[in-house]
Amino acid sequence: MIAAERPRVQCALMKLRTSPVGMAAVAAVLACSTSAKPPAQPGEVTQPTPVTCDYEPCSAADPVPAAAAAAGPAGAGTAAAPAPARHGPVAERAQGLRAAADQLDKAQAALDNGNRNLAEQLFSTAELLVGADLLAPLARQFREGAPPRVTTPTQKIDTTAPPQPRVAGSSEAEDETDRVPPPRNEGSLTGTLQVDGRAAGGAFGLITLEPADGKWKPRSPKHVVLEQRNREFLPHVMAISVGSTVAFPNFDAVFHNVFSSSPSSPFDLGLYRAGEAREFTFPKEGIVRLGCNLHANMSAYIAVVSAPAYVVTDGEGHFAFKHLPPGNYKLKAWSERSRAPITQDIAIKTGKNAVTVGVTGDAAKGPQPDKFGGKRG
Repeated sequence: MIAAERPRVQCALMKLRTSPVGMAAVAAVLACSTSAKPPAQPGEVTQPTPVTCDYEPCSAADPVPAAAAAAGPAGAGTAAAPAPARHGPVAERAQGLRAAADQLDKAQAALDNGNRNLAEQLFSTAELLVGADLLAPLARQFREGAPPRVTTPTQKIDTTAPPQPRVAGSSEAEDETDRVPPPRNEGSLTGTLQVDGRAAGGAFGLITLEPADGKWKPRSPKHVVLEQRNREFLPHVMAISVGSTVAFPNFDAVFHNVFSSSPSSPFDLGLYRAGEAREFTFPKEGIVRLGCNLHANMSAYIAVVSAPAYVVTDGEGHFAFKHLPPGNYKLKAWSERSRAPITQDIAIKTGKNAVTVGVTGDAAKGPQPDKFGGKRG
């Protein structure tokens, strides 16, 4: 299939000669093109050159290098005078097209060598240089096997906004904001979430409560923020109701690529720079693990819940509900160290109630695989 796609890549390279390029995109992305490597030694197996700068805006010289002028008249001591650097829209366009063509060549080489993740990164860089529409016929070749790509335009953000908290998500906090009155007859529930019979030890978790009869009014979807700042996600754990939309702003001076391969909500937001955001709406209940395809150390969790009552625990596993109608409930508990939630029955009486909940720490350890399922770190 790869050999069959080569003519399409060549055709795309030809089209680049006549397609417009934005100056801003060229300047931002060209600085993160591949770095020079020494020539391969005899018998050495060469690999595709990885993208340098971690998609950071490296310092870039004049985008159009000055070409050496022809030598002057013959004579001792005569030096070649450099030609003046070319500027203007034509030079900028030509430089962007050449850079995009170079990224496509390297992307094809990475794909031929079986490095799908690097190939997709290089292809994404070419898209930033010339626009995704021009390269759309090639996108499937480089993205097949990855989560569905979100292609909505990015939105500008307020870069002076304060950081998000470490954890977020409480049905009672929502009710307070929405001025929902508490039940006339109520009980409270405090408790601790343990992992493998011990204190949570810095791991955050989630507690949800569903009436045992299975009848309750669905919560209204919300619009919330989960940001990329200082090369980490904030909040690290967030709980939202089904149907809620999350904005993912980038506050860093580097590119990020937010994605999830979780079965309930797989998605890929692609590359975008500081001061921009993309959004995704979560239509199904489930635990969604987030990663950045450029930074293996970045991870976060979004718990999408349909329960009418939910709260994220603190790092020691403590949680509390202050306003619960008395009755029988299904309590579900999960920790970021757990593979899946557990369920137990609980009765809430009028007044104070307390419970200790235990989950297993059986989640996979180490960095999340890349968007194609490849091992990292």
